[in-house]
Amino acid sequence: MTENTGLDADEALDIVSRRALIMEALLNGPKYNRDIRDELDVSRSTAYKAVSELEELGMARRGDDGYELTPLGRLLFDEYRRFLDRITDICRPGRLLAALPRETELPFAALADAAVSVSDRHAPNEPVREVERLVDESSAVKGTGPVVLPRYAQFFSDQLASDELEAQLVFERPVFDHLRTDYEEYFQRAIESDNLDVWVTDAELPYGLLVIEEPTRRVAIIVYESSGALMGVISNDTERAYHWGREQWERYRSGASSPSIDSLE
Repeated sequence: MTENTGLDADEALDIVSRRALIMEALLNGPKYNRDIRDELDVSRSTAYKAVSELEELGMARRGDDGYELTPLGRLLFDEYRRFLDRITDICRPGRLLAALPRETELPFAALADAAVSVSDRHAPNEPVREVERLVDESSAVKGTGPVVLPRYAQFFSDQLASDELEAQLVFERPVFDHLRTDYEEYFQRAIESDNLDVWVTDAELPYGLLVIEEPTRRVAIIVYESSGALMGVISNDTERAYHWGREQWERYRSGASSPSIDSLE
């Protein structure tokens, strides 16, 4: 019968998370208990208990120059730090992710190393300005519109009419109808520029999506409150995030239809 030489994964994760500071202190080489106490400013009993727990599970051992991490300890701690980095990337836009519809699916690639702009009491329009900045620095974008903001109607119209921007946009049908009636002047000017392609979908879009093609490829997820107010923006310029955004936009476009010529005149 083969002897079980493994560790319980839950127990290992618990120990590493609780003793992460001790393990980090041991990464740079062996240390005696007194060195750990001085470096981390912990009590003698705390340092002793922590090292004893790590030693018991084979994550640390005592050598000639003090306690050191074993290969097991180093591997577990390296994976723990990677795990913590991923959790941090998810938590950074946590308030925005929590506001999305329940069925919304976002890959981690869209969040890894992303920049986050969030509306708050002291800077409620910061996400609006962030979207404008992203578009202003671009010459070609693809996007979706679950909401229409008056400021965006004029901003996009100006960019398109001045030939500074080419855009391919998918709108929810109520948004498209709202643009044609309440913002007719801006909408007509954008259409007449020949720099805008429009599709209309009957689906509810869970967030606004901005896929920047030129000059720098980037994707932005624009999160709105149920009232239509802009909550924040998650933007990312990694290749994996961009390709996800491009594929997502293509999926929305394939499920949309081109409006009739009459509706654009």
